[in-house]
Amino acid sequence: MFSVYFASDRSSSGKSTVTMAFSMMLKDLGYSLSVYKAGPDFIDPVILSEVLNSAAAVKNLDPFLIPGKYLTKWFFAGNENAAEKSEEGNICGEKAFVVESAMGLYDGSSYLIAKKFKLPVVLVMDCKRISSTMASLLYGLKNYKKGAGVCGVILNNISSARHYEIISKEIKGNIPGIEVFGYILNNEAVFSIKERHLGLTTPYNESEDGKKTFDKTVSGIKQAVFKNVDFNLLVKTLEGNSQNFNKLFDKHLIKHKSGLGLRIGLCDGYGGKSSGESIADRTSKPKKTKTKIAVALDKAFFFYYNFNFEILKSFGAEIVFFSPLRDKTLPMGTRAIYIGGGYPEIYADALAENAPIRKEIYEFSKNNGIIYAECGGLMYLCKKITYKRQSFDAAGIFPFDASMDKGKLSLGYRTVRLKEKSFLGEAGLTVNGHEFHYSKLIEPAGNGCDGAGCKNIMEYESVSDPGIFKTEGYNILNTVGSYIHLSFYSNKLIAKNIIENAKKL
Repeated sequence: MFSVYFASDRSSSGKSTVTMAFSMMLKDLGYSLSVYKAGPDFIDPVILSEVLNSAAAVKNLDPFLIPGKYLTKWFFAGNENAAEKSEEGNICGEKAFVVESAMGLYDGSSYLIAKKFKLPVVLVMDCKRISSTMASLLYGLKNYKKGAGVCGVILNNISSARHYEIISKEIKGNIPGIEVFGYILNNEAVFSIKERHLGLTTPYNESEDGKKTFDKTVSGIKQAVFKNVDFNLLVKTLEGNSQNFNKLFDKHLIKHKSGLGLRIGLCDGYGGKSSGESIADRTSKPKKTKTKIAVALDKAFFFYYNFNFEILKSFGAEIVFFSPLRDKTLPMGTRAIYIGGGYPEIYADALAENAPIRKEIYEFSKNNGIIYAECGGLMYLCKKITYKRQSFDAAGIFPFDASMDKGKLSLGYRTVRLKEKSFLGEAGLTVNGHEFHYSKLIEPAGNGCDGAGCKNIMEYESVSDPGIFKTEGYNILNTVGSYIHLSFYSNKLIAKNIIENAKKL
C-alpha cells in the first residue's frame, strides 16, 4: 500500500494530467484506488471519476469545508478493507491513495493536506522557458517548511532530451532526497482537453462522439506521460516513502474496528469495498422510512460535494437523481429537491423546452415543498437565463433574470450566517461554503425581491475580507437559493434540518 500527493509551485503545471495518467496506469494494473482532489474544485473530481469509470466518486479534501475532526474520517471512509482478508483467506489487491494538490504546494490548504496525512509529495514542474534554475525552485519547495515530504519530481513541458539532461543533472547534483522520475515532452496536440468558463470540459458536456474523442484523448495522455517517466521507479519510491502514511491508516483502521466490532470483510468490487455489515447490523430492527430527496444530475447540473449526499443519507435521506433536461416529472414520492451548480446557461434552450418539469418544480414550490438550490440551481429557479444575448424561460420561482452577459467572476471561501429562520435552520446558524460563478442576478424594477414575495435570508463574510458581511441567498415559501455551495460537513445541522422539515410536509 502506498500514497502520493501530486503538487507543484503553481496552477496549470500539469498536476491534473499526471494524476489522471498515473491513476489510469494503476487501475490498468489492478490496483484498488482511492483518489482525491485538494480544494473546493468540482470539475477535476468529475473528470477523474469518469476517466477511471469509478463507482466511487473522487473525494474533495478541504479543511475549510471539512473541519479537522471530520477530515481524517472522510479521507479513509470506505477503505477499511484495504488490509483485510476475504473469506477465502486471500489478501485484497494492492491499494493506492492518489491525491492532487490545488494551486501551489504552499498556497491555500495544500501544504496542510500533505502534512496532515503524511503524504509523499511528487512535484510536477513546468519547465517551459527555464533550465538550471529549476533546481533552485525544487530546493525551496522541499525545504521551505517541515513536513512537506517532497520525495521526487516529474519535469513537464520539456523541449528536448538535452533540455531534460541539463535540469536533471542540476537536481541530482545539488538536492539530496529528490528522485527525478523523468519528463513529459511539450506536445500540445496530445494534451488537448478543451476548456470553457469555470474549468475543463467534462464528459458530462460531451455528445456521444465527443465522449469517444475525450476517451481517446485521455488514453493518449496516459501514453504520453509515461513515455519518458519511469513508472516502476515512481511506485517503488512512493512505497518507500509511505511508511508514515501507512501508520496513520493503521491507526484509523484500529479505531474503526474498535468502533464497529466484528466486520464482514469482503473484497467485493472496485475500491475493495465491503458490505460494512457488523454482527449487530444483522439483528432484526424495524426499518425507518427514508425521506426521498430528488437531486438534479445531468450535463447541466453536476457541481456537488459528494460528502453532502453522505451526510444527508446519515440523517435518513434517500437520494434519487433526476434530470431537468430529460425527465418530464419528479421522482415519485419526492419530499425535497436539491439542485446544484453546473452549466444551465449552456443548456438553457433545452431546459426551457422541457416545460413539464419546470412547471412541476414551480408547483412543488408553490405548494410549500422544500427546494434548495445552489449557483446554477439558483439560476434555473429564476424567470429567465440570458446567455450570449439570448434569453430562455426558466422555472420562474424567483423574480430575477440570471445573466451571463452582465456578470463577472465571483470566487472565494465564504462563511454564511442565516439572518432569518428557514428550513435550513434558526437565525444565527453559520456554515462554510465556496462561491465560484460568472453570472449575475438582474432584479425586477420596482420593489425588487421584496415586492415579489421573496426575501434575503443570508449574509456572508469572505476569508479574504473578514469582518465585512454582504447579503446573499433568497427565500420564497420553502424555496431557498444561493450562489454559495454550502458544506454540510461544516455544520451538519443544515442537512439534519432539511430532512426533518421535509418529513413534516
